[in-house]
This record gives sequence, structure tokens and C-alpha cells, in this order.
Amino acid sequence: VQVKCSKMERNPTAVKGGGGGGVGESSDYMLNFKNIIAPGNEASMTREFNPQVAYEFEQYLNPLKLKQHVLRSEKMRSILEHYAKESGQSVKQMEKQAKAIIDEIGLERNMAIIRWCGIAITAIGKRICDGFYVNSASMANVRKDMGKCPVLYLPSHRSYMDFILMSYICYYYDIEIPGIAAGMDFHSMFGMGTMLRKTGAFFMRRSFSNDELYWDIFREYMYALVASYHIGVEFFIEGTRSRNFKALVPKIGLLSMALLPYFTGEVPDVMIVPVSVAYERVLEEQLFVYELLGVPKPKESTKGFFKALKIIDERFGKMFLDFGEPISVREFFGHDSGQRMQRAGVGGHLQKLNRQEVELVKQLANEIIYQQQRRIVITTFNLLSLYYASQLYAQKSVNIDELSRGVIHLKRIFEQLGAHVSTKASSIKADIIDAVEIHSNILHFASARLQFTPMAAKQLAEQIDVKRLKAHALCPQTMAVAVPMLALQLYVNPCMFWLARPAYLLLAALKEQRSQDKQSDSISYDGTLSALHAHVTSMDALFQHEFIIESNREAAEFETHLQLLLDERVVDVEKSGRIRVQDNECSHVILAALAPFLCLYYQLVVTLRKLEFSNKDLLVRVQQHVEQLLQQPGGTASHVHPYCLALDNLNIAIYALIQRGYLLKCRDSGQMKIATVPGKCLQELELQMLEYCQLMPFAQYSTAANEQAQFHIAKL
Repeated sequence: VQVKCSKMERNPTAVKGGGGGGVGESSDYMLNFKNIIAPGNEASMTREFNPQVAYEFEQYLNPLKLKQHVLRSEKMRSILEHYAKESGQSVKQMEKQAKAIIDEIGLERNMAIIRWCGIAITAIGKRICDGFYVNSASMANVRKDMGKCPVLYLPSHRSYMDFILMSYICYYYDIEIPGIAAGMDFHSMFGMGTMLRKTGAFFMRRSFSNDELYWDIFREYMYALVASYHIGVEFFIEGTRSRNFKALVPKIGLLSMALLPYFTGEVPDVMIVPVSVAYERVLEEQLFVYELLGVPKPKESTKGFFKALKIIDERFGKMFLDFGEPISVREFFGHDSGQRMQRAGVGGHLQKLNRQEVELVKQLANEIIYQQQRRIVITTFNLLSLYYASQLYAQKSVNIDELSRGVIHLKRIFEQLGAHVSTKASSIKADIIDAVEIHSNILHFASARLQFTPMAAKQLAEQIDVKRLKAHALCPQTMAVAVPMLALQLYVNPCMFWLARPAYLLLAALKEQRSQDKQSDSISYDGTLSALHAHVTSMDALFQHEFIIESNREAAEFETHLQLLLDERVVDVEKSGRIRVQDNECSHVILAALAPFLCLYYQLVVTLRKLEFSNKDLLVRVQQHVEQLLQQPGGTASHVHPYCLALDNLNIAIYALIQRGYLLKCRDSGQMKIATVPGKCLQELELQMLEYCQLMPFAQYSTAANEQAQFHIAKL
């Protein structure tokens, strides 16, 4: 299916308003952000609330009438008759079940609770944050197009704060607070489930694939929420919080449901608003690090919520929220009014998207993720983490002057690529000191040099219930090195949207340079560019589930990234086609960003020696294998990074190998085995990954962190 472009041409420069631009434009763009909890800017929680509605009607339903509208619809009648016939129950019994399900799902609205929540959020925000920064210009841009069709707000998802912030901001700007899709784990929290429901949450079970009645009723409620209700709908297209701070593969289930009224012709269009939320420090950061290493997350409970309030004694810096250019679904799909299927007469339980429509929704989902990432603000600590990692891998220590120079250089590179960077060159040292102070649990200055903050790994290990671990029980020495290095990598990961493809291109240049050195004849300029492009495409395919950057802009981005490497004197391509790569600071930083992922994929493939295994067996074996390498004296093992222990990323890599045909997974048993298909040789992939790892300018990755940890243990 070929998607047509209209308002927003699908290339990087056309998204200028949504995140493109040259050097200097990012700094100007950041002036649009307003701190809405600064003294004098706060919202009055007692004022009259007359919000702008997302979708205008002559008469508006309230939450109770919305439920009745769903239950009394002809489509619901058709669904219940279908299941009554199938199950042998009466329609009356089915109606009773349907009402119970709708009551479990349905949102409510209580302005008193919304106001009290607003007061609490303002107070807590002022205490733990340096501000909620909202792009007031992009918010105004969203508001001007509202009212003509349903609106879907789709934020990036890195923290539970995301949907709290979104509702708070809608109240602040006098926009109707949307209905927010929430998981049933919140519903079961004593008191909290009711409070969330009364502030606009509607609840969905995490999995209802076997309960077809629930599935159909939930779909009808979503249909009515989009087609017949006025407040707009908010949900997370990634499906869950990203524990590794980078975009996840979009889940299209809720999006498909939300677009069904469009495909049936009941609404003229749907307006999609990608929302980008960035945090200087994510509230759940430490929890995520431990979860990545296999320590299970605590169950959501009211007691746990109040226990978590101890964070009010910590600092989390700034939070940034930006709204993307609204996407018209009709324009994105290139439809005119006659191109949609008129299916109003089809039985309710048969109203599902066809294969062509599902393909369109997948392309739209990728575009939404792309637009979210373009507007995520890159903070000083993101750049500092990236620069420090590149120096750490090279066994170098850094002081404030070196950090300042490195971060300013990175700010220029990211702005050239089109990113929005919050760092101010005029106050760079103060920004760095502040960023390190906010993240003092990860890094600190000791003897004027930046170092990891020691952690009490032994005490942590004693508190972990080994029986509940998701994989291998890591020893305290491994945890002492892995925890700070994983925490650092989490703040590097938001940079990967901008650096993944430049890193592919740089690796391709290194590979091509090695190839040319071996065989000097038959080199041409076009041949060299073609070879570079082929290498980048190959890596794109391998890492397509790791970095969600697919957007049909690949050709234009290749030119942009090549120009960047030429400008930074990293790569030189002569007219003859001969290529030369310079080993400089810029090349080190770009390769340092990708290095942990190359190591992870390589070590995973190395571990795949047994012919049949389950997913958990494989995770345990990889963690055991990686731990053994990390424990080699002085951290001397090659091509291994503590990030290779991260379970979420191992699962993504396993999924990628299944999708690429290197692994076969039995749907029923979950057992996996190595494929024996021509062209899908795992040994060849291992050699390919080893070659990439060997092209890196770094020999070991955890030596410096290991030395710091051992020094701390010796002191204790």
C-alpha cells in the first residue's frame, strides 16, 4: 500500500515546524517553552472551567449517557444476539454481562476530584521539579484545528507521569480533558482506581484475546468514545512505558479501534496529535534499571503509591512537553470521500479492519512514533551521558572544561540534525553542574573528575527475592558495575533517534575503507556511495525493532548524515571513490552511542549454540555468559558491555532474530530453535556482528567502571 503525502511531505526538511532546522533554530525554538508552574503562571484550580471541546456536536453526552448510548445501539444488539445464539444463553443474560463489562470499562467525570488532583500536582511539581515546560506555540497550533472531527492525543511513554501531565496541561490551556486508556492494574488499586476513573480514565484489560465478548464490547465503547463523544481520546501507542527510554515498536490494536469510525465513514476525518514528553530525570529511573537486570517490578498498589511519595525529597529537573503537527488521517492516507468502505449495515461483531486498512494503520503508527521522537527535547544530561560514555570506553577521565567543550560540540551536531536541545551555551558549566547534581545517584565529581556514584550492591543483593527474578541472579560485583552503566545508557538512548543512522553510515565507511585497502582496483565514486547505502540498509533491517526510525525519508536522511560526517571531518570521499575515515572525537561519540547495541546482538548470537530452548532459558544463559565475561580480571573481555544484561533489549533482539528468520519459535510451546534456512545462517550473522564490533575504536567498555567499583569496595 502506497501512502500519499499531502500537508506534510515525507522528508526531514518538511518537518521543520515539527522538529527540523539548522544550527541556532533549536535555541530559538526552545524559547516557545513556557514553565506553567512558575510563580505567576500557575493555573487557578478554582476558576470556572469552560473548555474547548475536541469534537463539536449540537448536543453533548455525559459519561452515563455514553454508556447507555453504547448499550442501546443496534450494533450492540447485534453483538449480544450473536453471542446469545453461540452460548445458548438468553439475550437478557447477555445484556447483564454487557452492562457489567461497560461499567468496568467506562470513564466518569468529577470536577471536584480533578481540581484537587490539580492542586496536588502543582504542589508536588513545584517541590520536585524545576518546571513543567510546555511549547505554547505548538499547543496553539493544535487548538486552531480542533472541533471539526475526533481528536486522538498520542504521547510518548516513559513514565506514569505522562498521562498525569497531559490532563494537567489540558486543564491549564482550557481544553477538554481527554478520556485516557488505563490498564486494569490501576483499576484494582484501592481508592486510586476510582480517582483515576473520575478524572477521565477508562480501563482495559491487558489481555482479552480469549474473551471475544469483552473484546467486542470494548471495541464498541471505543467506537462511541471516538464517534459520539466530544472530549478526545488519549492512549500510548507504544502500549507500555519504555524502560530503556527509547521508542518501542508501536502497538496498533487501540489505534485500529479508534480509527474504525473513520473507515466506516461515520466521521469525516480523525485528527492525531503526536505528543512528545521529555524528562531531565525520569521518576522511575532506578526502578527501570533494576527491572532491566531482572528484578521484577512491584505490583501497583495504593500502599506502593504512597511509599513512592518519598520522591518528594529528591530533585527531577525540568519536564518538557511538545505537541507535533496534527496529522489528518484522511490526508495521510490520501483518501477522498469515496475511497472508504461503507460498512454501517455489517453486523457489529464483524466490524473489523481489512488487511489493506491494517497496513495503512501500521504506516500511520510508524509516522506517529517518528514525529514523537523528532520533538523530544534533548537535555544537557543526555549529551553529557553520551560524551562521558565515549570517554569512559576510551579509558579517559574528564573534568568540567572537557565536558563543557564536548557537550557544546554535541549540541551543535544535534541541532544540525534538527533536534531541539535545552542546553544553553552561555551557561554551559552551570548547566553541567546542575545536571550532575540532579543525577547524583549516577554521577558525581570527585577530585574535579566525573565519576560513577558508588552503589551498595551487596545490600541490594540481600534485599532481592531470588525466586522472583526474571532471569539469572547476578552477583553484587556485577550489579556494582552494571547498575550505573545501564543508568547512564538510558540517558544516551533518547539520542539514538538522531544517531543510529549516522552510526550505521560511519560503520559502513569503516567497512568500505577496509575493503578498499584490500582491493584497490575498480573503485568509483558512485560505487562507493552505493556500497555505503547498501551497508546502511542492511543495518537498518537488522535493528528495525531496536530503533523505530522507519519513515520513507531514508534517501534524504542518507544525504544529511553523509554531509554531517563530511562537515565534522570524520569521513572523506575522494572523487575517485576512495574513502577515508578519521579517528577523532566526533567519530568516537557517534560509535559510542551504537556500541552497547552491537555488543548485545553479538553476545546474544554467540550464546545461541544449543538447538532448542525457551525464551527464559535463553535470557538466563545470555546473562550468565555476559556475567562471566564481565568478571574477567580487569574487565579485559572484548565486545561485551553491561547493557548486554538488559532483558528488555535482549527480548527485542530475540524478536528481531525471529522476524529476520534466524530463529524459529513454536507458537504453542514457546520453544525456539535455530533456523536452517538458506541465506539465514546464524554463524554468518555472528561473523558480521563480530566484524562491526572489531571496527569499533574501543577494546573494552566496563574497565573504567570496574576500576571505580573495585576502588569503592576496597575502601569499604
